[in-house]
Amino acid sequence: MSKQYCLRRRRHGNLVMAVPTIMSLPGPPSFKARLAGKRVIVKVSLFSRAFSGTVAATDETGFCFLSEEMVGALRESTGSLMANMDAPSIYLPFSTLEWLVYSEPKAAAASA
Repeated sequence: MSKQYCLRRRRHGNLVMAVPTIMSLPGPPSFKARLAGKRVIVKVSLFSRAFSGTVAATDETGFCFLSEEMVGALRESTGSLMANMDAPSIYLPFSTLEWLVYSEPKAAAASA
C-alpha cells in the first residue's frame, strides 16, 4: 500500500486550518484476492488427486472452494457424517495446498 499526504480542514473555534494527514491508498489486489471468482485446479494434502472448481471467496488464511468433485470425494471419505448435508461448503486453508493452477486472459498475463 502506498501512502499519500492530504490536507484536511480542521476548525478550531472561528479559525479553519489545513492540517496534513496521511492517507493509505489501496494497492493492487493481492494474489489471494485475485483468485476470487476464478476457475482453478487444486491439489491438497488430504487427497492423492487434484480437483477442479471455482474459488468463491478468499481471506488471509484460505478460500471457499466450489467443487462437486471434491464434495463427492469428501462424502466417500467421511462416510455417513455428511449424509445430512445438502450443499456443503468447502473451506481450504492455503497451508494445505500442494499446488494450484489458474488461468488469466492473455492480455492480463502479458502485462503482469
